Amino acid sequence: MTFSKSRLGVIASALIILALVNLNIYQQEQQLVTGNLVVFELAPVDPRSLMQGDYMALNYQIASKISQATQLENGLENHDGLFVVTLNQHNLAQFDNLYQGQPLLPNQHIIQYRMRNGSVKLASNAFFFEEGRAEAFAKAKYGEFRVTPEGKMLLSNMLDKDFKRI
Repeated sequence: MTFSKSRLGVIASALIILALVNLNIYQQEQQLVTGNLVVFELAPVDPRSLMQGDYMALNYQIASKISQATQLENGLENHDGLFVVTLNQHNLAQFDNLYQGQPLLPNQHIIQYRMRNGSVKLASNAFFFEEGRAEAFAKAKYGEFRVTPEGKMLLSNMLDKDFKRI
């Protein structure tokens, strides 16, 4: 059986795409294992979607402070950047300032953000969970993230008011 060049091209493209997808999955799994633990306080939003199943829309208390700081700093409506947080004893992030390359203290981390149409976007704006668990997740007060040294965040768990995993 002979393969035409176009068929070989399609097969090669498919293999490359599969390799890239698997690499991305591997990198995220590694981030969940090795990333620094950072907790963000949630702001209340509606936790249900009939079209998408059960999920909790996420907003963060820290977003308003980032928004204020970015407006004072550069006023750009759409941009990406980094900010500095200091962690307390529960690894709860407290906003310090925008990151300008300054050295960090041991309990500080940089976090990536995106400003889009006047709204601050952090890692995830939704947390999907198993059907029927909405009541348990309605008690979520904090989002637990794994953060890389470059500030990339990956949501790992939801926490209640006592910092216990739900």
